[in-house]
Amino acid sequence: MRTTTVRELRNNYAKVIKWVAKGEEVEVTRRGKVVAKVVPPVAAKVTTVDWAQSAALNRPAWGKALTAKESAAVLADSQGS
Repeated sequence: MRTTTVRELRNNYAKVIKWVAKGEEVEVTRRGKVVAKVVPPVAAKVTTVDWAQSAALNRPAWGKALTAKESAAVLADSQGS
């Protein structure tokens, strides 16, 4: 783990970020005391989706298709007509 001062971080920000980008952790000190820690991001875990287990794909098939008259009747009923 590297250590840097607040002043060095301010004056050489790009250099410190390069250290972190390479995977190093950097402690930032002020007057000899650690005040911050700069760490590389945690790599996101890649997950895969098993679509065969999808509820949408495993739902039962719809019933018979409605005719135009049946559709109109359902629509009218839902609208209170």
